[in-house]
Amino acid sequence: MKVKCIAIGNIIMGDESIGIKVLEKLSTQLKKENIEAVFGETDLDYALSKIDDGDLLFIFDSTYFNIVPGTVTFTPIEEAMLQHQQVYSQHQPSLITLLKTYKKSVKGFIIGIEVKEIHFSLELSDILTEKFPNICEEVSDFIYHTLRGVKHA
Repeated sequence: MKVKCIAIGNIIMGDESIGIKVLEKLSTQLKKENIEAVFGETDLDYALSKIDDGDLLFIFDSTYFNIVPGTVTFTPIEEAMLQHQQVYSQHQPSLITLLKTYKKSVKGFIIGIEVKEIHFSLELSDILTEKFPNICEEVSDFIYHTLRGVKHA
């Protein structure tokens, strides 16, 4: 089993880039633990090509659940696959849709970080900038806590 963190998002759309920025911040620490960092950004085909059956994934992405910006949510991939329905948009399918389509046998979590706003910008909103250190710590703690549970299972 390989452990991989995959960041999804668009770096020129403000808060939409939060997953990428969190993985950038944590990548050196993760590499020391033999956790692969994959920057999928908006290229979901590339992200999919980095996923193998049996992988344990942590997918970092922005969310808009209409909750407090900066809130971090953890959704098991298996649960997301059961609940997820195809959403038609002008963009390519979601990574969860691709995992289902290609019948990838993986486990893990979608780590969602709630956004405040999405617009053309290379910067995060003020609230995500302020909460960024805490977001990174919460994500890191979750990954390491999950891995300790996997090793003892």
